[in-house]
Amino acid sequence: MSIKTGPVFEFPDAPAPGDFVELRPGLLWLRLPIPGALRHINVWLLEGETGWMLVDTGMRVDGVLEAWEKLNASLPQLGQLEAILVTHHHPDHFGLAARLAADHAAPVFMTLRAQASARLLETERDPDTDPGLIAYAATQGLEIDGPTRTVMAGRNYQRIVSGMPADLRPLADGQELTLANAHWRVSVHDGHAPGHACLHAGDLGVLISGDQVLPTISSNVSVLPDNTSEDPLGDYLHSFTVLAGLPEDTLVLPAHGRPFRGLHARMGEIRAEHEDRLGLLEAACATPRSTLDLVGTLFRLERFDALNRMLAIGETLAHLRYLECRHKVLRTGVGPGLRWRACGSLGEY
Repeated sequence: MSIKTGPVFEFPDAPAPGDFVELRPGLLWLRLPIPGALRHINVWLLEGETGWMLVDTGMRVDGVLEAWEKLNASLPQLGQLEAILVTHHHPDHFGLAARLAADHAAPVFMTLRAQASARLLETERDPDTDPGLIAYAATQGLEIDGPTRTVMAGRNYQRIVSGMPADLRPLADGQELTLANAHWRVSVHDGHAPGHACLHAGDLGVLISGDQVLPTISSNVSVLPDNTSEDPLGDYLHSFTVLAGLPEDTLVLPAHGRPFRGLHARMGEIRAEHEDRLGLLEAACATPRSTLDLVGTLFRLERFDALNRMLAIGETLAHLRYLECRHKVLRTGVGPGLRWRACGSLGEY
């Protein structure tokens, strides 16, 4: 079953790369380019008592560096940048944190789990000898082939981030940030990325959702070497239970797409998409299947580059793990010989 209501978009025109839109006094919307299907990331400038705080940074690629050069020339607020907050460790959010922090002598705030994930990916690992990567491949039913090796080694990540910031500070669930325009409260959620931070300003009715809730696409939720949760999809869906405590008419500022209203309805749509995938996989496991066979149930891997191939594998594994935790499927064997089969248990997802 799919929910038919969708997000309501309040701002029809997004800023061009290197430009900005003022959403509220003291709240600016900036958009930066990124390679691939997503094409952009939204970042936000929040006015503080004596300067401005940037939320997310873009990745270290030429188009983003050019956009920041243009913004530095056209946006005097950047000359008063006093802090950077990173919602999570993925490179489109974290990639330029170290460079911008050094340019502006600004501290960077991230949750401790996000910091740990960034450090893990900053260190190149050999999939043929690293015990953690070998164990990951064996327990998830994978063979470390060429495309998998490239992504698991971390070289893609290291190429598009500017390193670890020198002044890196913790961010915690429930932490309050008092800025000039509002009081912002941090909430921390897992699933899409360990220690993903969202920011809510109740007096403004605004939620900076990062990748936790997006208006037209579903965030990737994966079992990956840098996400050690026992049940990332369960974590992700639990975040909706927490965020459902916010008003339905909250203005959601997502990392991708346009600001929207209709938070509860959108979370219902995303939940229904995941339930559809769970049903497909459980049905496919009526006959014992390999991990890569089951990935093909949801995705056409032949169309994907190495990174998106790994994300498709990780997403499928997250759904299988969700089913396994609820005793709907079980696995036998290891490595390429691993097989998943349905248990025949009843009940909702």
